[in-house]
Amino acid sequence: MFTLLTNLLKSGAPNVDLSLSQQSAAPGEVVTGQFHIQGGRKSCKIKRLECTLVKEFEDGKTETVEEVTTILMSRVIGSEEKIELPFSYLITDKLEPTATSFSYRLHTNLVFAENMSRKDHDELVIVDNRK
Repeated sequence: MFTLLTNLLKSGAPNVDLSLSQQSAAPGEVVTGQFHIQGGRKSCKIKRLECTLVKEFEDGKTETVEEVTTILMSRVIGSEEKIELPFSYLITDKLEPTATSFSYRLHTNLVFAENMSRKDHDELVIVDNRK
């Protein structure tokens, strides 16, 4: 019963989607895009938006590479309201190029009332430009 109630509450919650201008980049390049937040069936208070770069290995393990951004908010998003926030991330030289054994993903987490959250995952390919 508790699980059913939790799923019903989540289905009406706001959603987040990171839309990137490009899916691959080389060290020294800036990846840009926008966070799109879509309100749910009822108003909800948003606490923060977090985005983290992680490395995912073939065996399913993940490793946090770095925190990309955290946007603190104390804002109520209305039913069916849309919010767009800019995104930019500089690919540094310390990131090794994507390989067959691992990939990079940007994990976006929208945290709102009672610490419930919505997640989004976007693949980012790091290419080697030193050829």
